[in-house]
Amino acid sequence: MDLKLEAKYLRLEKSRNRLLDELEGLDEELLNMPAAAGKWSIAQHIAHLLLVDKVTMGYVQHKLGQQEQLLSASLSHTFKSLLLKLALQSGRKYKAPPSVANVPQQASLPALRQEWDDIRFKLEDVLTDIPPHLRGKCLFKHPFVGPLTISQTLTFLQDHFDHHLRAIRHLKNQLVS
Repeated sequence: MDLKLEAKYLRLEKSRNRLLDELEGLDEELLNMPAAAGKWSIAQHIAHLLLVDKVTMGYVQHKLGQQEQLLSASLSHTFKSLLLKLALQSGRKYKAPPSVANVPQQASLPALRQEWDDIRFKLEDVLTDIPPHLRGKCLFKHPFVGPLTISQTLTFLQDHFDHHLRAIRHLKNQLVS
């Protein structure tokens, strides 16, 4: 795996494992309790993050099968990636796209962790298999900002994770106190 991609992947893994370890001691009822009607519980946030990883990885795998049709990254893609980063860091709430909004009402943390482990192992394999000449190509299409390179995609996944991490920790503090 490319060293820059590996560093981004390892940061994603460290963040994910730290959060899951932090949540491990919480009661399952608490993990599945939303702070307010119509809002996601901690488990639903985790399920959404897992689903985003799964959909993203599936899209990248699909694009890798269409190498001759891949867009080369441009300054426009870099700019849009930066706007996405700023949006996710703003603290503003956004409605999840329909493809990743369907989360279960109830979920067990060990089951979510196991499924997320499996997805991340597959993501690691996909990242390892990306040929160097495709790193500057757009391998993922974000629903709002459009095509991103694999490096920009991993940055998005981290920023998206951090965005939900703030919400999860806020919710946890509300429920525990």
